[in-house]
Amino acid sequence: MAKTRMTPFSRLLLFLILFIPTAYVGASYFNGEDPVANIKGMLGMDDQPQTEQTTSTSTSTSSATNERATFENVQDLRDEITQLKVDLAVTEEKLARCKADNVE
Repeated sequence: MAKTRMTPFSRLLLFLILFIPTAYVGASYFNGEDPVANIKGMLGMDDQPQTEQTTSTSTSTSSATNERATFENVQDLRDEITQLKVDLAVTEEKLARCKADNVE
């Protein structure tokens, strides 16, 4: 009886066939998405067209739930942008001070 051996290329293909779907499912769950729905959307098996999901680090719920923009939502977002700009300016000033202290 002849001995058969897997070639390195066949090992690589077998590894990729098992690893790539597992990595995709893990990354989808990590990003907070449904991997089964994403695959169905890519293959055109769902009834609804696939929409881009927006990820947001803010605490506002308007972008997360895709609600219509209301005056209150827009005003909240503008206030948040203003606060973030102030925080950025303060942080940049602190960074400039640290750099100046390290020069001396």
